[in-house]
Amino acid sequence: MPDDYRKFCIDRESRGYKDIYILKPSASSCGKGIKVIGGRSQVNKKTGCVISHYIANPHLIDGYKYDLRIYIVVTCFDPLKIFMLKEGLVRFAT
Repeated sequence: MPDDYRKFCIDRESRGYKDIYILKPSASSCGKGIKVIGGRSQVNKKTGCVISHYIANPHLIDGYKYDLRIYIVVTCFDPLKIFMLKEGLVRFAT
């Protein structure tokens, strides 16, 4: 936000205002300032925010949500050369 505010409004309207979204500050905030947007809640055009579509039933490992970080380097676009590190990072939410 605010660059994609119009796209968010169109997506939300096309889903019939039924889905839930999460509004987070774009800078690391350790959980501060996170808001859940549902129904026809008013969403202002703010700077420094990220809106994500809430996934009600995410894939879990032993009951924990997780994310994967895979590191990739693009060294050339023509011809395309992409290198992926063999090691990555998995984070589990507790």
